Amino acid sequence: MTTVTAKAPPAAPATEGFSGFGQATLLVAAALTTVDAFIVNVALPSIQDSFEVSASTSQFVVSCYGITYAVLLVLGGRFGDRYGRRRLIQIGITAFTLASLACGLAPNIGTLIGARVVQGAAAALLLPQVLSTIQAALVEPAKTRAVSHYGAVGGLSAAVGQLLGGLFVWADIAGLGWRPIFLVNVPLGILAVIGTRRWVPETRAQQRQGADLGGTALFGAFVLALLIPLSMGRQSHWPLWCWALLVLAAVAGVVLWRYEKGVEDGGTAPLISPALLRQAVMRRGLLVLGSGFLAFGGFIFVFALALQGGNGMDAFESGLSMAPMALGQFLAAVRAPKLIGRIGVRTLQAGGAAQVLGLVCLIVPALLWWPHLHFYHLIAGMFLIGVGNGLFVPTVYRTVLSSIPPERIGVGSGIVTTTQQTTLALGVALLGAVFAGVGAAGGARAGFVAVAAVFLAIAALFTLFGNHLQVRREDQEA
Repeated sequence: MTTVTAKAPPAAPATEGFSGFGQATLLVAAALTTVDAFIVNVALPSIQDSFEVSASTSQFVVSCYGITYAVLLVLGGRFGDRYGRRRLIQIGITAFTLASLACGLAPNIGTLIGARVVQGAAAALLLPQVLSTIQAALVEPAKTRAVSHYGAVGGLSAAVGQLLGGLFVWADIAGLGWRPIFLVNVPLGILAVIGTRRWVPETRAQQRQGADLGGTALFGAFVLALLIPLSMGRQSHWPLWCWALLVLAAVAGVVLWRYEKGVEDGGTAPLISPALLRQAVMRRGLLVLGSGFLAFGGFIFVFALALQGGNGMDAFESGLSMAPMALGQFLAAVRAPKLIGRIGVRTLQAGGAAQVLGLVCLIVPALLWWPHLHFYHLIAGMFLIGVGNGLFVPTVYRTVLSSIPPERIGVGSGIVTTTQQTTLALGVALLGAVFAGVGAAGGARAGFVAVAAVFLAIAALFTLFGNHLQVRREDQEA
């Protein structure tokens, strides 16, 4: 394997041409991709009825987006390093906007699923560039503030996605049913394209790196073999082919690691750097990030399912219950940069403590008032969970990203976002199975409480051991 290395134009000087408008544009672009990962959840029954298809078929509308998204994220980061991050953002937003229009106008389920695949691919081109641009174009303390805002957008988008999904289905705007959940992206996408061109600086790696086609193919096989069964196994009742794919994923992961190690030892740049993953901060950060998003993703999925299916809430009230979490995450993320500057990685422990308290404030009302829970019973608990997320996510992002060399920031951001998306899917599969299993024996309330208890246990671990995310300098390369 050979790699052509050539000097690229220097990155834009830190903060030059990167105003608040530019940062806001990046956050809107990132929000679009995350909102679309969650907005469909509440609208699936309406889509199913509209096209008269089965629940398992309509589930492809969700799974095909997430799978395509996760498979291409690392490659998207590599392309940004090589060809320029602003260019990739513009291409990604344009493709995402056009695909959203196609989703909103889809005449049948096949067209909708195909357009969702394009949406996922476009999101994968776009999202890694957001973190990479923040890391490359800003200096402290602006960088920490921007990373905190990026972390806030992730949680806000999950909550807003489910809220908007419920609102649009309930409102049935102009008799369009579920279609506005996609059409709303069109004007926002157009504004984001204009804002990116005007206010976001161009950055890229100082040296262009080869494509590593072998690593790309192996990584794609690994993620596909992992996410397809995780996304589809539960509704398919875990047939044999799901287990076979999980075994294949394990084999592909081992082969990928050995292949990439050989590429790196040979002096060329791998798609996924084993040396980068051997760094203690990166390893611990991905473990913390992955476990946090696993718990959060599974909880959010079960939250909507339990409240609508087991507690009798309609889609709008279920979505409205997310609003306190969004508010809490926003307020905490605004304060997170100062708190990180004051107590450092212990901010993660503060976030874990807020999540523990918030989950207690959900479990107690569920035990007392189910199946008559209403929005107002959940305000305190969801607000505190949002506060915890608003402190947890920026702390982990900042710690992990600071350990990545500037020339590898695009690939590193791709690894971080891939970890996030993969563990979200894993959380839906695992905690969805916990909810189904416990619920089958003890009812929806028991299933909901069991899932909340798993989330609480992980948050408690962050509270107790979160300070170990930061390692001593001499351990960095351990």
